[in-house]
Amino acid sequence: MDKAALQNTIQARRARQKRRQTLVSLAAFAILVAAWLIGYLGQSGELPLSDYFADVLPQAERVEAGSNGLFTGFAASADGSFSVVGYAMAGIGSGYGGPVALLVGTDTAGTILNVAVVQHVETPNFFRQLENSDYYSQFIGARYDEALTIGDDIDGVSGATLSSEAVAQSIRLAVRGIAAQAIPNAVIPPDNRPIQFGVPEVTLLALFIVSFFLHRIRSRSPFKKYGRWVVMAAGVIMLGFIFNKPLTLANVISLLAGYFPDWHNNLYWFLLLGGIMVVTSIQGKNPYCSWFCPFGATQEFLGSLTGAKAYQPRQIYSKLQWLQRGLSFTAIVLGLALRQPGAASYEPFGTLFNLEGSWPQWVLLILILFGSLVIYRPFCNYLCPLDPVVSYIGEVRHWVKNLWDKKNAQPTSGSIS
Repeated sequence: MDKAALQNTIQARRARQKRRQTLVSLAAFAILVAAWLIGYLGQSGELPLSDYFADVLPQAERVEAGSNGLFTGFAASADGSFSVVGYAMAGIGSGYGGPVALLVGTDTAGTILNVAVVQHVETPNFFRQLENSDYYSQFIGARYDEALTIGDDIDGVSGATLSSEAVAQSIRLAVRGIAAQAIPNAVIPPDNRPIQFGVPEVTLLALFIVSFFLHRIRSRSPFKKYGRWVVMAAGVIMLGFIFNKPLTLANVISLLAGYFPDWHNNLYWFLLLGGIMVVTSIQGKNPYCSWFCPFGATQEFLGSLTGAKAYQPRQIYSKLQWLQRGLSFTAIVLGLALRQPGAASYEPFGTLFNLEGSWPQWVLLILILFGSLVIYRPFCNYLCPLDPVVSYIGEVRHWVKNLWDKKNAQPTSGSIS
């Protein structure tokens, strides 16, 4: 075969691969849209509030629905007449995986009698920590005119900060809604929630900035090599064990489903997702996964003890990559269709950093940790659902860059050929 024929064969093969990739991308996009619609249409229109009236209004013998979501509880007096003994209303906050709905009961003065979780789509292991730490009891006896904010008069739960803030937000909205409608001359304080910008946010920004500049240093520089180890150690210690705020697939599914947490209390997550998108778009390299992801760094530290090498068998390497993409895609589709982002996330991050998880997560974690002694970052390379998602950002960047280069390469209308 001559050189021209060989070139034509290669070009034809690339054209077929490009068409195949385009068809796969269009099919994947259609499936994601269908999953989103299934989840949206399958959402329950009404909350089962009546099941929880007895919990939040224990003295009420009957509960009547009013306007704007207000419920009034009545109890019989000695003379047989009924008098008002309290009020109830539902509030909905934005949590780690989506909406968190609570029913709040108050007495006639607006003091909270009890609260009940009506519906949520949080990761079960994280949300269970609220009950285990007796988080809800802090709200009993609080009044409608109190701030009810994390760090002010309410203590959050480490490892479930988004869920605890969602509960506080739900209760705050409900009790103030009750006061606005049922309590005469109620003075409701403005909802001036301060922007939470502290050590976690500063640490995250510092890791992004340091990794960005270290990435630009030549590869063989000792400063880059040891600097990367310091950044990874900071990721494990700070983002993993201390803050327990690694990026998970549930964050991505939540955003795709349209669940946006309150940025005042969750600036960290917006900085994390935004930083990954911005830096990856500029550098074409994902800084989080390769530099300071706490779980990825843990695998690399273990591999350095035994000299673990990357496992890339030529015959099945592409199949392993497609397995990783398939797992990620399946988890996203299920999360969107079921509207349960946390349940679709299978990463064992929480199992390692807060020692919470089911037995399959513990088995997976142990296999990964031991596998890291033999294979370089096994979970990152073959199982992590975030790698294909973040890689897609790099592919979009490459596509936009090619379009830009082609546009600038075209001769202007006044040029001489």
